[in-house]
Amino acid sequence: AVVLVEGTRIVAVGSRGALEPPAGAQVIDAAGMTILPGLIDVHVHLDLLGHASYPEWHATARPRYPEVMEAAARQLLMHGVTTVADLVGDSAALAATIGRIERGEIPGPRVRASMGWIMNWPEAQYEAHHRYGQLSNVGTVEEARAAARLAIERGAGIIKVHNGLTPDQMRAIAGEARRAGLRVTGHVGDRHDLLARIAAGQDGIEHIFLASGTRRRLHPDIVEGLLDEGTYVVPTMIQTMIQERAVEWPDWRNNPRARAMTPPDLWAEIRRSIDDPKSLPYFGGGVSTQRMDNVGTRIRQMWEAGVRLLIGTDAGTVMNFSTDATWQEMDLMAGYGVPPMEVIVMATRHNADYLGMGDEVGTVAPGKLADIIVVDGNPLLSMRDLRHVAVVIKGGTVYRNEL
Repeated sequence: AVVLVEGTRIVAVGSRGALEPPAGAQVIDAAGMTILPGLIDVHVHLDLLGHASYPEWHATARPRYPEVMEAAARQLLMHGVTTVADLVGDSAALAATIGRIERGEIPGPRVRASMGWIMNWPEAQYEAHHRYGQLSNVGTVEEARAAARLAIERGAGIIKVHNGLTPDQMRAIAGEARRAGLRVTGHVGDRHDLLARIAAGQDGIEHIFLASGTRRRLHPDIVEGLLDEGTYVVPTMIQTMIQERAVEWPDWRNNPRARAMTPPDLWAEIRRSIDDPKSLPYFGGGVSTQRMDNVGTRIRQMWEAGVRLLIGTDAGTVMNFSTDATWQEMDLMAGYGVPPMEVIVMATRHNADYLGMGDEVGTVAPGKLADIIVVDGNPLLSMRDLRHVAVVIKGGTVYRNEL
């Protein structure tokens, strides 16, 4: 394959012999490797770097959010992720970081941010939350509508919701999002809450397994509802799987890619927090074969039914390092029976369409922004080859070139 880039965009795509680079062009020889669109991850957290305690981390990191977000953005981009959706965070710090990336001051992916999330919690619960001040806690329909408008005013590219919202509040949020051309995604409670939310206009479900209880398969009502409403599902499997795997492979704590791309004093604090994975209550005490089998069964159930699955990782959560989260989620998806090419399409074209960016990114095609990666290997044979990103180009700028 030959891809010609001029300025920020792809101008031609063809094959060697039929399409030749013009005289004087910079040539990156990717022979023997795989050319892909830049990967897209629709659930990341730029203000997290893998620390085990969110309250402790935010107490330390809040004054250093610009530095933390710069590190996370660099980790994602240099490992092939050229576009992300950040699904919570301090809106001022996010806006500043997005501006620095767009001006070329720091390397990072394109960012669509939710600028916090909207929920309906008891006030005491909100006040005790480690993200107090970054979120919108609402009690009425008008407050829900106002919260959506506020997120949009702050520059949100997607709206995130959390638990407790009523159907009327959800409809108000969805209405404001529609007027702005945005999607609404987020958490749900149980099966009944999920069905009410998607009927009220919630476009996406994050962490769907939280609504499935202990059943081996998703309740048929859930699958039918997702299909009827055309709802997107972002399973974020790796967010919990990496925590369980880390008990069996404790040296994951010393991830060399994350360690190399994190400020040393922050890495020391992260490493201290994850020193004993078994002591962390949400790690489940080790890999649960039954749990992993249930996840695989539910993924195959949704895939075979035609549910719209996407690739998102919750990157930055506990031991879920941004350097590796995306390829690991893709590897899990393929391992659970989704054809490898379809997994790649989820992480590129489908994610781009979901974010409303399909006209600009998501495929290697003339006229699109030149978001291209080169992988030393073939992810159609093994998704784990995505660990070996040799070249990263975003908008025509070469950020990593090891060829």
